[in-house]
Amino acid sequence: MRERRVIFSLWLLLMALGIIFAFIQPVWSRVDEAQHYDYVQYVAENLSLPVEGKDFISQDVVDVSVKSNQWGWRPAGVLSTPADLDPALWTTLPGDLGGLDKERWVRRNLWYFGYEAMQPPLYYMVNAPVYAALPDDPFVKLYGMRLLAALLASAMVPITWLTAREASPGNRLAIYGAPVAMLLTQGYALNMSQITNDALAVPLAATAVLILLRLVVRGLAWKRSLAAGTLIGAALLTKMTTIFLLPAAAAALIFLLIYKRGKLGRVALHAGIIYGVAAAIMAPWLAHNFSLYGDATGASAARPLMSSFFESPLLNFSTLRLDELLPTFWFGEPIFPFPFWTYAWMAAGTAIAVALIGVLYYYFGPGGWLNGMAAGIEAGSSGAGGEASGEKFPGGGGQSELPDARMSINFIVTAFAIGALVIILIPFGSGIGGVPGRYLYPLLPMGTFLLMFGIDRLLWRERARFMAEALLLWMVVWESLNFLAYIRNL
Repeated sequence: MRERRVIFSLWLLLMALGIIFAFIQPVWSRVDEAQHYDYVQYVAENLSLPVEGKDFISQDVVDVSVKSNQWGWRPAGVLSTPADLDPALWTTLPGDLGGLDKERWVRRNLWYFGYEAMQPPLYYMVNAPVYAALPDDPFVKLYGMRLLAALLASAMVPITWLTAREASPGNRLAIYGAPVAMLLTQGYALNMSQITNDALAVPLAATAVLILLRLVVRGLAWKRSLAAGTLIGAALLTKMTTIFLLPAAAAALIFLLIYKRGKLGRVALHAGIIYGVAAAIMAPWLAHNFSLYGDATGASAARPLMSSFFESPLLNFSTLRLDELLPTFWFGEPIFPFPFWTYAWMAAGTAIAVALIGVLYYYFGPGGWLNGMAAGIEAGSSGAGGEASGEKFPGGGGQSELPDARMSINFIVTAFAIGALVIILIPFGSGIGGVPGRYLYPLLPMGTFLLMFGIDRLLWRERARFMAEALLLWMVVWESLNFLAYIRNL
């Protein structure tokens, strides 16, 4: 009960922080919020989906932009008001432009396109009734949908807690520390309290990973497979950056075979359930795209617009902006909005470095990967995993561990690596560069668990707890100053 009360308090704290950011951050958030708002409005008013490259933003969006003096991704007042505010003067991309002329045209006119029309529709369909129920004032609708986003995003605290409990039920440092570290990922509360499909995609994808972890740890079950397929399909129908869930599900099923926790035929049947349910959920939207754009995701219609800002990494690798990946992951977008982020980053960077060494030591130190993996597989093949076998072998930091526990850690590490790699590779397939840190937010429960787990494995229990508490305290101090400075600079 004490543990649940602590997690509930952290949940309320993240919810409160998200609500505060929802009301104080600048209008349109400077991260595509105007286009996300327009998508919701289009669905609510037309009961259909907008068309990428053809539909423009609404007059309501223009009116809010004029009142707040917010255009594009720059701070309010940096860019002058566009010359053509009359929708009658707007045109689609001229077909005869090429090269530099095309780039200049797009940079001058992209703001009035509803370019988020390329996104899957689930988030906007969820918000459409909220939009319709709120008063007609667009500012009221804006803040109302921000509030919903903050409430949805706050679910990551219990999801992170449940993931840590499932992966390592006896590790109290990870069980308590992972949700705290998740809460201290300051950019999450900032970016997930905007009108953005990430607010729904992230908790859906994180819950899907949790179900896959339970599938690995607890074994095959119809309910778990149905839940995994439903969550994967829903996450993909919200945002395609969650596509890493498809290979992550394959990894979970392969683990069951490697550890001999299920026969090939039964594993294949459950694979059919997971992928079949996910495909059934995605099928209508994919068919819509094929009929409208000639491809599965609408990327062919988005590329002419977005690639002028974010060139394909196949042509210019620097467009990935990998040097900004971790800082924007921890502190959000627009890039470095908090003045003291470098001081807070000292603690975050130190924790990441120590955790990485700790995870490597867990695999390659005494009693590490070679012996541990073999012991886990042997225990699985004998059908006596976990406490039933009574067999233990040393892990890192002089601590002992059951073979089943090592299997769960192996899956977390594998799924995290798959997720990070797939997300980084997405721009190579889409032809639209850029990997902002928020794309990695579905990996937060796994990442914060590994953060605490790695510290715990590298150091003895008392020292690990002291280091974790010291780093978290440092983060609390500087992130509090960040928060106060952010409010003052608005």
